[in-house]
Amino acid sequence: MRIAQISDTHILALSSELPEAATRAEGLRRCVADINRLDVTPDLVIHTGDTVQTGAVADYEHLADLLRPLKPPIYLTPGNRDDRDNFRTFFRDADGQEPFLHHVFDGFPTRLIALDSIIPGRQKGAFCQDRIQWLDDTLAAEPDRATILFIHHPPFNVGTHYVDGYEDAADQAALAKIVAKHRQVQRLMCGHCHRSSQQLWAESEATTMASVACDLRWGVDAAHLQAVPIYQLHDVAANGKVTTHSRIVPN
Repeated sequence: MRIAQISDTHILALSSELPEAATRAEGLRRCVADINRLDVTPDLVIHTGDTVQTGAVADYEHLADLLRPLKPPIYLTPGNRDDRDNFRTFFRDADGQEPFLHHVFDGFPTRLIALDSIIPGRQKGAFCQDRIQWLDDTLAAEPDRATILFIHHPPFNVGTHYVDGYEDAADQAALAKIVAKHRQVQRLMCGHCHRSSQQLWAESEATTMASVACDLRWGVDAAHLQAVPIYQLHDVAANGKVTTHSRIVPN
């Protein structure tokens, strides 16, 4: 199974006159076109949040137009810039668990679970007791099936610009404890921090990826890559093990 991951597109309304609006739209447009022409087409695309910049309906209308040409199905996880109500209106692919936007995607060889880590109006993440209980119950339902988790806020530190990314540090510890308990979890894939990284976390592997929005990206020092769209491809083996590489979109 192959997964393409995009993140932190921060799309603005088509009518926006901000200079970054056009470049962010073009970056996403190029990612979509590149995914469509890959020799091995991904089985799905996952977006790990901050899909839009302001959460306004006009932002989501523009985002939906940009994503419409995608050939593989796309599943989205909300980020702190997303508005839950508008997100639901445009991208409700499966039944969520109110008030959160958790989703389980069972139609693939490996089980995929998207997690909602947002607090409306706040930048930092959360994974409260209700969310912990939902995840614990959901993982316990299929303990022998390899599983990949997706979440916007990394529950671990990533460089000096992303430290203590949750409102309550206990949330990070609780999430790590639950994931370590359920050994079928092979990978946690995150967004939010706008840079690529990987580390061992909760007895599994965790990764973050560079933002598609080039003007917000961290950790890309090469001048010729600073304005180039980047996304990730994850090749998932039958046992759930994941091999990841970053895809630099060619001109």
